[in-house]
This record gives sequence, C-alpha cells and structure tokens, in this order.
Amino acid sequence: MINYSIVMRRKNLADKESEKLAYATAQYNSVMTLDKFAAHIASHGSVYSRADIAAVLTLAVDCLHEQLLAGQKIELGDLGAFCISLNCTGADSAETFDPSVNVKRVKARWEMGDKFLNLTEEAEFNLVANRATQAAVLRAIKAGDTTVTLVTGTGGTASDSGSDAGNTDAGNSDAGNTGTGNTGTGGDDSNPL
Repeated sequence: MINYSIVMRRKNLADKESEKLAYATAQYNSVMTLDKFAAHIASHGSVYSRADIAAVLTLAVDCLHEQLLAGQKIELGDLGAFCISLNCTGADSAETFDPSVNVKRVKARWEMGDKFLNLTEEAEFNLVANRATQAAVLRAIKAGDTTVTLVTGTGGTASDSGSDAGNTDAGNSDAGNTGTGNTGTGGDDSNPL
C-alpha cells in the first residue's frame, strides 16, 4: 500500500500567477534497513540466512562502487543497469576542457529494469495526512491538547477536536517522512491541502 498526501502546486512554476493544481506526493511509512531487507529476503524460503544475505548485499554495494569507478556499466537483470553520469561546466574548446576543473560531480545512474519502469498497475493507494499535519497532531498529543488547528494550503484553518485528534490516518509516528513527488525528486508539502 502506497501512502500519499495531496499538495497544491503551481501548474507553471515560473509563473507566480498560474493556477495551482492538486498533486499526490508519496510518503513512506517506515524505513527498511539493510538488515531488515536481508531478513525479508530470507523469509521468502531462502536457503541463506539473514546474515549471509546482508553480507552479500554489502559486498555487492562495495563491488558496484568499485566497478563504476573503473568505468564499467553493470547490468543486474530485472533490477536494471548502473553506470556513471557526469555533471560538467562547459569549456571554450575540447583542448581547454579539464576534468579536474570542468567535472563538478560524478554520479551513479540507475537505468531501471522492466520490473521498475512503471509500478502503477500493481500499486494500491492510501490517502494520509501531509507531513505538516502529522507534525501538528504529534505536537498536540505530546502537549496533551485535544484540539488541533490546521492551516490549509488556501490560507484557511481547519480544527479537529476530540479524543481521536491524534489519528492522522498515517499509521505511524514519524512526522518527518519524506517522499517522492511527481517529479521523482522529493515531495513538497509547502502548500498542503
């Protein structure tokens, strides 16, 4: 189940007067560490233990790092392929291009395999409160308040009072969730709905 909240963003970011539209921003409900991920893999009938799987995954990351820096493209089946991408500033000519000056960042790039290109058909969605709302509710719970005043993206406020004021539908107490927005680079709850 993919948790998401709604944010209002300008249709045209460069135009301050453009209309705002509602977009979904994904919110994870917990962090799966390497150890937890290894335990999950082991629970799928693997003959290898959690420790064995964690060791292989750790070694795989080290080897991936090493081989990318050696100029290799690594293809990992359904997971996809990894290669290097360079962020550079331009030089006046090929002769004056100096990697120590013009290359600003060397990044690993993931070319998604078919299983990861589009997860829409298999995804199920669950609307939750945005991070700002979750944080406001948690502050109220910690302060012993039974009323929470929420500021909406349109400048108005909404009040939720009663004994269930702490139920944000998020199902967790991590108000600092980060998510991926529709650009794939991170959610933005600066204008929550």
